[in-house]
Amino acid sequence: MTQQRRRPIDPHAIRIPQASGLSPCLYVPIAARDPTALKTYVGAIVGDLSLRALGQAFLVESYEPDPPDERLAIWRHPAVSVLHRSRQVWVHVDYSAYRKAYVRAFPEFHLGARVLDHVMNRRVARLKGFSLLRIVPISRDANSSHGGLSEDWGFQYHSTLRMTEQHRASQASIQYADLSDIVKMLDLQGGGSFMETVNDAQRLVDIPNGQE
Repeated sequence: MTQQRRRPIDPHAIRIPQASGLSPCLYVPIAARDPTALKTYVGAIVGDLSLRALGQAFLVESYEPDPPDERLAIWRHPAVSVLHRSRQVWVHVDYSAYRKAYVRAFPEFHLGARVLDHVMNRRVARLKGFSLLRIVPISRDANSSHGGLSEDWGFQYHSTLRMTEQHRASQASIQYADLSDIVKMLDLQGGGSFMETVNDAQRLVDIPNGQE
């Protein structure tokens, strides 16, 4: 076990979580430019999970995040530990054997009916210039609700000339999760649309009235 240290915050990457109203304790890295960015802002690489070509899948021991703000209801959610899990699997955006890599990292973990998914859509990651993505197990229902039209819209949006120029000029080494990414990681499901679930989840990350 490597010695834990406090995880630094990438100042160029905080706009996205701030736009979701997330406190620093909920800055969850989900994408990195390269292994250097991964080691700087996420954690220590403690294993290569690739079978053949090295450098395609990594076991990462994450640095210690900011202390949780106990006023936030999210810290009482039963699945919240997934956000800052001490050991994480990160894979190259083009790596296809990520399920096997995850099983090698956690042989005792049984996926069952769940699927492994990249928190950030891979097509969008390529447009933004991120080569390494975090993967997490989620239910098939959550995977379906997060995908489809919303991911197609995201790809089209990030393909526009304006966004392409912004991505090219960005100095962010990593990307932090927004609220919709956190909803996906927590495997939240609602009776309505995915965006309705996201809107309902806002109360999990908001400081209750009178406790600001």
